Amino acid sequence: MRILFFKGMWLRNKMINAIRNEDGMGVIEIAIIILVLIAIGFLFKEKIMQLVNELLDKMNVDGITS
Repeated sequence: MRILFFKGMWLRNKMINAIRNEDGMGVIEIAIIILVLIAIGFLFKEKIMQLVNELLDKMNVDGITS
């Protein structure tokens, strides 16, 4: 349990240092963009799966329609 706590504190300190340092802002922005894209994926999961299923239904596999 202590190891998990110290790893969490280490990660928190790394994030704080990255935010304070201007060089780390690019990394923070990329991480935020990735998190937003993941959240959008979860929100529209059903629509995405429906679109994928429609596309797979229209595809031909080795000349045989699926």
